[in-house]
Amino acid sequence: MIPEEIESWASEIADDMKKQYGLSVHNATPIDKGWLNVKWKMETDQGPVFVKFYHPARYKLHLHPERKAAIRKTLELQHGLHSAGVRCPGVHQQNNRFLQETSTGLHYAVLDWVDGYTMPAGSLSEAQMFDLGQNIGNMHKWLRSVQPMDNPAWKPDKEGYFKDWQGNWKKAQEANDEIVLEWLTRSRQFVESLDFQMFDACPVGWLHWDLWVDNILVNEHGLAGIVDFDRMAVAYPEIDVARAILSGSLRDGQLRTDTVASFVEGYREYLELSKGIVVRAISMLYLIESIWWLRTEVRAESNLRGLLGRFIEEMHWIEDHWETLQEQLDCI
Repeated sequence: MIPEEIESWASEIADDMKKQYGLSVHNATPIDKGWLNVKWKMETDQGPVFVKFYHPARYKLHLHPERKAAIRKTLELQHGLHSAGVRCPGVHQQNNRFLQETSTGLHYAVLDWVDGYTMPAGSLSEAQMFDLGQNIGNMHKWLRSVQPMDNPAWKPDKEGYFKDWQGNWKKAQEANDEIVLEWLTRSRQFVESLDFQMFDACPVGWLHWDLWVDNILVNEHGLAGIVDFDRMAVAYPEIDVARAILSGSLRDGQLRTDTVASFVEGYREYLELSKGIVVRAISMLYLIESIWWLRTEVRAESNLRGLLGRFIEEMHWIEDHWETLQEQLDCI
């Protein structure tokens, strides 16, 4: 994106923030995270805030009112979680609106600024994982009170999995991508070995659905805040458990069970997490994410390899350690 264009958007949104919230912006620093979204730390006369602009090329909100409604709902839920004590940014509202629109149609949201930093994958400390578990447990408990708007956005479905898998296999064959063909051969064997009846007891509800280290801000004491609730949906909250554990505790091919135990201890302060659920959650995560990451398009996008390589590593780790995973986690 062109810097002049970003500056123009910041100026227009800052003018609208003055009208909507009475905030006078005197500096806007872009934050380079997220595809086709522009984010700023804006310094105002009432302190710093986080501002997110929903880029029309990504969201096309004027063409898809249901997407605008979904964003409004996630912002509302995030603010409710913040009010319930979950460590996440509160969302500024005006006239009961969390999503604002300028006179030219720029959609944006204003959130509390959170002082914190991200850690490399697998590097969260025991204290940070305990805090993360506490807050995810609190989040899931509060979200149980929210009526799901529709059916789960995704379900563990063996037939559906292999339909998507076949599409990935075809593209890998067309690209003569021997590496991905090998990946897919392994993933097929793994999924064929799964007993899908294990998922019958999984509770359905709202979840964050993007709990990896880039969306977990920490400080020297523990968790500073969970951010980026854009992907919130109704599915299986256990997915959050698996994603947070793998992202926070898997380092150099080893699952740091001391930090996993800390996470589980924190989570259990709010909700039950009995033995076997973490393993079930990890297998469910594999069913979703192996379709996303184990494909030719991911390998072809050289600018994404560093970012997405971590997720590919996690998928292979699950395959390699599935037979011993329950044994590793039995003490938790």
